[in-house]
Amino acid sequence: MITVLHPILLPIIQQMPIGVLPIVLEEEEFPILVVKAPKEYILAGKINASFKIYLAPVFIENNHTIGAISAFFDDEDEPLTITTPLFSDEFSAMFIEVLRSKKITVHFFDELSRERLVYDASVSVPDATKARIDNLSFLRSSFSKLKLMLDAAVHWFGMRTPEDDSEAIHISLENSIFGKNIFIQDLRPENHSFHGSRGFSHTMLEREEPGNYQEEDIVQCLISVFPGEQIFINPKRTYDMEEMCDILVVTDARVLIIQAKDSPNIDRISRQKLSRKRSNVLKALKKAVEQIKGAVGYYHRQNDVLEFYIEGKLYSIKTTGLELKALIVVKELFNDQYEEYSSLLLKLVEDKSVQCIALDYPELYQYCVQLKGEESFFKAYTRVMKHAMSHREYPRLRFGPANQD
Repeated sequence: MITVLHPILLPIIQQMPIGVLPIVLEEEEFPILVVKAPKEYILAGKINASFKIYLAPVFIENNHTIGAISAFFDDEDEPLTITTPLFSDEFSAMFIEVLRSKKITVHFFDELSRERLVYDASVSVPDATKARIDNLSFLRSSFSKLKLMLDAAVHWFGMRTPEDDSEAIHISLENSIFGKNIFIQDLRPENHSFHGSRGFSHTMLEREEPGNYQEEDIVQCLISVFPGEQIFINPKRTYDMEEMCDILVVTDARVLIIQAKDSPNIDRISRQKLSRKRSNVLKALKKAVEQIKGAVGYYHRQNDVLEFYIEGKLYSIKTTGLELKALIVVKELFNDQYEEYSSLLLKLVEDKSVQCIALDYPELYQYCVQLKGEESFFKAYTRVMKHAMSHREYPRLRFGPANQD
């Protein structure tokens, strides 16, 4: 495991967003490919004992080049994907070197940089793709070219043909080196300074009961934006000791009510038909909306004060002058269903006079890793909310260099 054998690499992996990272070390027999991705991507790779890398042809500024798309097949037609722009740089040269290797080691890390699985793997490159690699012509990178490449590669993948599928590079995960479902326990005090913390947390890739795992993962994301003392997990109403919401964030200027919805991360759920997954998202979103309504009602139950219990301790928070906002976090959102999502959310906004946005968990991670600090986080939140109110449909924000204005 990189975590144990090469800890010097961990800061690099911790700083990278969701993506792939090629590594070549003299002391290792085979090149390394780090895949940093949400748990659903990792489970799909494990179930199929493989994933594919497509070299997407793109045409940018009168030049032919390629981008890479790593695909994890929970669904045959619409797999989970990671898009990697390729330019004339050291990263791309090493990435191609890894793809030329017949044997590699694949290390899967989740978005919180926890090493989940490690495999010995073989790389199978079709002849047509070998020829494309041998004749590659990379462009110099720039922000504008990066955005164009990302958009073009994603568009190409959505229009790909069976021939394109046959020319994809096949990564076969042959031998699990460090077990197939590692139990990870975190005892670091800085990660457990929030209210309601047990002083530790633990996680597993395969989750039969997702609730507590997801809530703790969300808190770990939020800690990169908000001090731990501003985060409260599982606050309970004073009058019946039922949960007000899953997570509460209270700053000097704002109160953020968070309701989370996940589903088990197991083989059966991963293999569900896409239509079933879409239906489940809408059901989860509808349930979360009703829970947010209840939480907002409880918030306004007493004037200028919010009281709740966590682990038997009573908290009393003055809310005078604080701006109330709400956030729903679900497992995944589908781009072509935003009209349906938006109608549910906007009705809540209008009925309860409270701003509310919905993010899927990978998107929340991007908010937290890219937007350091409360003001940056809520600037993005407000940008989404304003667009939704004026266009009657919520947008997805683009993060990273490709979003430079």
